[in-house]
Amino acid sequence: MLARELPLSTGFAFDAKDQVRTANDIVDVVGSYLQLRRQGRSYVGLCPWHDDTRPSMQVNQERQTYKCWVCNEGGDVFSFVMRKEGIEFREALELLADRAGISLTPTRSGGASDATGSNNKKTLYDAMAWAQRQYHECLLNADIAEPARQYLEERGISGHSMARYSLGFAPGGWHWLLDRAKSTPYSTGVLQAVGLAGISTRTGKPFDFFRGRIMFPICDTQARTIAFGARILPELADNRSGKYVNSTETRLFSKSDQLYGLNIAQDRLSAQRREAGAISNVLVVEGYTDVIMVNQHGVENVVALLGTALGSRHIRLLRRYADRITLVLDGDAAGQKRVGEILELFVAEQMDLRIATLPENMDPCDFIQQRGPEALQQLTSNATDALAYKVRVETANIDIHRNLHAANQALENILKTIASAPRLQANTTTELRLREQQMLNRLSREFRIQEDEIRQRLTVLRRSNTQRSVTRLPDPEFTTPNTRIDAWEQELLEILVQQPELIAVAAKSIRLEQLQDDTTKKIYAMFCQFHENGVIPQFDRMLTHLEQPALKHLLVDLDERSRLKAEKATEDPVTRLTGLIQSFHHRKEEHERRQTSAALQDESKTEQEKIELLQQLYEKKRDRQCNFASTDG
Repeated sequence: MLARELPLSTGFAFDAKDQVRTANDIVDVVGSYLQLRRQGRSYVGLCPWHDDTRPSMQVNQERQTYKCWVCNEGGDVFSFVMRKEGIEFREALELLADRAGISLTPTRSGGASDATGSNNKKTLYDAMAWAQRQYHECLLNADIAEPARQYLEERGISGHSMARYSLGFAPGGWHWLLDRAKSTPYSTGVLQAVGLAGISTRTGKPFDFFRGRIMFPICDTQARTIAFGARILPELADNRSGKYVNSTETRLFSKSDQLYGLNIAQDRLSAQRREAGAISNVLVVEGYTDVIMVNQHGVENVVALLGTALGSRHIRLLRRYADRITLVLDGDAAGQKRVGEILELFVAEQMDLRIATLPENMDPCDFIQQRGPEALQQLTSNATDALAYKVRVETANIDIHRNLHAANQALENILKTIASAPRLQANTTTELRLREQQMLNRLSREFRIQEDEIRQRLTVLRRSNTQRSVTRLPDPEFTTPNTRIDAWEQELLEILVQQPELIAVAAKSIRLEQLQDDTTKKIYAMFCQFHENGVIPQFDRMLTHLEQPALKHLLVDLDERSRLKAEKATEDPVTRLTGLIQSFHHRKEEHERRQTSAALQDESKTEQEKIELLQQLYEKKRDRQCNFASTDG
């Protein structure tokens, strides 16, 4: 315990933060958001903050830190949750404490926490979990939910599936959920914040957003309910009611970042990746009941969209769990049209896409009920490669050897799709190179055109394309305040991170105000403060105390660099620090000498003032030599 507690903006004691950090292993926490695999002494995964195709996120279990070397993100378990959830330190601390079953008690000076407010993310998650239980218990037990149970039974959905997907029912009244919430911590404002309640524009009074609907909880990959999809019961439908409605977008939910059923499918996808030589393949269908029914028949690697088109963010999400995406489309014209709309997106993202088309007038729910899981497995196993599908669609109903105009147009359309992929580079994988080569060979054979001519046209199309790149917008809160810090000051902090007990030597020779960079001043001040309190400023203690993500990031970066340098260093940290202090004194002395020299050339100064300047310079040099001699001795 510190003799004099360092100031904490959250109002929670250091020991509480340390207890929460210790109880939440960073590998477990990061692994609950994205897939990790062991690589040597660390773990690696696809970074969620840039378009990562090769795992560049490293998680160090020994140091309890993470670092992405591509987008330069780094920190500890707190900063990861803050960045991923878009929350401040207090909320991250509360979420992780709740995850570990730890009760937090704010210090007196910490101020009141908005623990039940509509801006507190933990409260929002808790409110959604509470609502999900209310709807689920209503479906299972309430007399008013009998029509909903009958509907689900008629669709063939079993009691096991109802429980596994936590299906529920929202009765048709205007205040059923609001009335139940009166005896809970969840105010009308909280229910509004998560999309469970609305306010009437006519009366200004609150009402239940979902009424008379079967409820499908939408969960994130940590199995937390973040939204609902809801289907109106047929007998309650009218011209004003949509068949399906989803929750509005909230702090917890964005339909472009989520997929229905991924929280359940991810276990099967992970198992596929662990099988030697296996390809992890996720089936993407269109409806909630499609997911449930396909899973009920033993096919567990299935997810659904949430009433929106498949987008680049969905693809990047799925890439963390699957090597291949198979779209299972209804056998109608609308389904074929949707493929055309997203094909270039998949090619641009360089994701392996396959297309499985169901017989006409059938959806996955009907297909698997009528023909069984083996038929679906065969259909998806024989799914067409996306580019091959493009060729088939473009050349359908034309004679490419006789109708030259139509053939040229079809070839142009196919090449435009291929051109949406990045040009092959030196680091392009062999698989991608082979795929493009095979497609160009095929086009050359089918259209009876020299491959060189096709390749030349592809090059022209690629050059004419607007350069498409994924730009990672910096978040000022998580960006290091000054990434180009003074090299001497960086070296000082790297030595102290590597061997923190040397702060006793550094503090005698280097005063805080002598540092130039504001960021390094904050880190050095904390080293000095711990030293003054009689505590060795070890890396994990420093990291736990810091709350600003940018400073956590800098400390992790200093730690990584110091350990890399230590492996190659020819001098020990004590010798390096001694040399650094000497260098600092020489640099400071040179700076003062230049200032004095400039002052001596100032014609406005008298001879006596110039003599005094020289005397001051001499005395400072003598004092430094004495101080350094006593320190060195």
